[in-house]
Amino acid sequence: MIANGKMRGNAPYSLSGVQGVGKYVKDYSTLATGGLTGNLAVTYLGSYNLAWQVTGVNGNSATVEFLVNNSSTIQSATRPPVLGYYSWWQNSVGSWINSSFSSGPMSPTTQTFRWTETVTW
Repeated sequence: MIANGKMRGNAPYSLSGVQGVGKYVKDYSTLATGGLTGNLAVTYLGSYNLAWQVTGVNGNSATVEFLVNNSSTIQSATRPPVLGYYSWWQNSVGSWINSSFSSGPMSPTTQTFRWTETVTW
């Protein structure tokens, strides 16, 4: 997409719904192999949103900035596939789990990752 003269977009990664079950199993199998079969960062983050934008073009290369913002709670770390994404689960069991860890270890946290890559074509 081009907005305000810049190329930008989003690439969300979601574990919700039935399609998330396979992703969930694949992501968490990474733990059993110590990261040899997948990406431990993705396993840690779970669902996240990645935004990107081209910040410069020079000849046959472009500079692309990536940004990931993510919030994590104990509810998001312990929710079962599919079931844990329904609002009734999040507002009952999930809410109770979060209130049990409102501060200290396992309390809510946020992560922000920003990096730049040069893409050549």
